[in-house]
Amino acid sequence: MRAAVMHGRGDIRIEDVPVPIAQPGELLLEVSTVGICGTDAHEWAHGPKLFPLEVPHPITGHVGPMIIGHEFAGYVRNVGEGVDPEWVGKLVASCGSMACGVCEECATGRSNLCRRYASVGLHRDGALASFVSAPVSSCVDVGALGLGPEEAALVQPMAIAVHSMKRSGIRPRDVALVQGVGGIGAFLIWVLVQSGAEVVAVDLQQGRLDIARKLGAHVTILGGQPGSEEAIVATFGDRIPVFFEVTGSDQGLNLAVEIVPMGTNIVMVGIHKAPRDVDLARITVRELSLIGTNALVRETDFPEAAALVALRRGQWVDIAPAPRTLDELVEGALRPMSEGHPPAVKTLIRPG
Repeated sequence: MRAAVMHGRGDIRIEDVPVPIAQPGELLLEVSTVGICGTDAHEWAHGPKLFPLEVPHPITGHVGPMIIGHEFAGYVRNVGEGVDPEWVGKLVASCGSMACGVCEECATGRSNLCRRYASVGLHRDGALASFVSAPVSSCVDVGALGLGPEEAALVQPMAIAVHSMKRSGIRPRDVALVQGVGGIGAFLIWVLVQSGAEVVAVDLQQGRLDIARKLGAHVTILGGQPGSEEAIVATFGDRIPVFFEVTGSDQGLNLAVEIVPMGTNIVMVGIHKAPRDVDLARITVRELSLIGTNALVRETDFPEAAALVALRRGQWVDIAPAPRTLDELVEGALRPMSEGHPPAVKTLIRPG
């Protein structure tokens, strides 16, 4: 089969590799669609930092060139030992999670913090290929929800948004400010709107704000303009908002810390690529909370995300246009994403 194999920084090759077999407890998927994540672009441009290309991964043991792709969907073509053959033929979405399922964190509903965590496409061969094997515990039957193969690949990033929302402590009718309407921010807006929050979307691009409106944002503000900070503050007035910082930028973080009222929860959704200078005294005396959020809980966040994608089925083309081919992966996705001008909110690849 053809696969996108990463050999090192800036070095992804489309190669012919053997078709995998379904491992015990796993499904063999014929891959339909793969979402390209900011992590993929960053690893290609600046890594390897996460992908085990040079040092063996402590859980999977993988080391060396690796097929990437961790947001994916496909049709079940075979099952591994211990898996119900009724899965064969179903369209599933997978988050690729390989949490152990037995440690204290897994037992208490925090499998995203599993001490023996690994993921398909991040720590072993992934889905930018014709076939991939994935744990059945990481898969959801989305054909039953009426989703098509392209929309199914959106369930994983939607689950990231679901988890971020849960980490925030937000309640219905609270003001939720989402700074950055990108690959996760757009899904986060949809999740928050469905939860009953009043969503304020901030972005530097008007086109992204137009999408935010379609997703149900109540107010949109073009950032980086004279008066934009005042406009943001005016949206919550005397109410304490929940501020979702999705840009992962120094300016975004410091703006959040500077303008929010006392008692605000600031949820750090965007991953910062470098240490930041933050006014910790202001955080202390204004009783602000900086809240981290890591990945998703496959047992709860992932099936909830599938249902949320299904609520808008048939309409996601404004977020994720028609998939590109495997041969377009670098120039049509990784390079523009790494340079800060992604071709879409969510770029999809059809490997077959």
